[in-house]
Amino acid sequence: MQFMKIILVVAIMMATTISHSLAELKVVTTISDLARIAEAVGGDDVKVSALCPGPRDPHYLPAKPSLARKMAKADLLCYNGLELEIGWLPLLLDKARNPRIKPGSLGDMDCSDAIGKLLDVPGGNVDRAMGDIHALGNPHYTLNPENAVLVAREMAFRMGQLDPENKVDYKARADAFADEVALRLPGWHDQLDEARTKSIILYHSHWNYFTNWQDLNVVGEIENRPGITPSPRHVQTIIEKGRGLDGVMIIAAQWDHQEVAEEVAERIGTSLAILPGYSGAQDGTDNYFDFIDRLCARVAQAATMAYKE
Repeated sequence: MQFMKIILVVAIMMATTISHSLAELKVVTTISDLARIAEAVGGDDVKVSALCPGPRDPHYLPAKPSLARKMAKADLLCYNGLELEIGWLPLLLDKARNPRIKPGSLGDMDCSDAIGKLLDVPGGNVDRAMGDIHALGNPHYTLNPENAVLVAREMAFRMGQLDPENKVDYKARADAFADEVALRLPGWHDQLDEARTKSIILYHSHWNYFTNWQDLNVVGEIENRPGITPSPRHVQTIIEKGRGLDGVMIIAAQWDHQEVAEEVAERIGTSLAILPGYSGAQDGTDNYFDFIDRLCARVAQAATMAYKE
């Protein structure tokens, strides 16, 4: 009789554990933008954590054991792909030893697979002398909210495969995310009417999805070789080009070499917008929509102060 009671208690404990695991899908993302999208899609049915916090440049994240421990518990790993995390994600996957998220498993999700049109795919051979060139294309696609919708829908599908009981809810939340983007698109577009009359100099091609989405006129980059500090000669060339333009502004991320961006803006005599590279990079940008709001507001503000002959 006592033996039967023990078996019953164990069975109840196992049922409780299984029920809890189904109610809380553990999702790990590499970057904060993907975490915010996963939270919107997963709602209360998921627990989401990001490996790289918003203020950090995800190209250079240290592969700490604490991050591997997070991955060891994950049911779904959502990563940016396009070699953004190539310097550290394979190391963490090896340390995590989690079969649920190993390459090719159901819990392995390369979010770039959802993107229909990738920018800046290089032609010809790529070598290190060209800088930190991404051979598969520009990886910063979450800066276009329409791409975020594609990712949200793919996340909903994958979460539904892993957790069929909540499949309908995942899809409904992805649809709600898409509806919210559609609702905000006209306002974001109108906010940057003035910016579309300016010429844009970027510090780095990080912003190409944003500027392409908003149809902004990019005329050059301060960092002509990605990941390599620009030469004085190239900086001078950009300054001279900016001085010859009728209305120009500078855009840089907070982790770029701000002193160089500031020098270019000062010598041209124009405005500089220092933008959060990802959601959570600055106070008030923890929500994905707040993040895009901040980008549009900062660029719009810089446009009103841009140099005009």
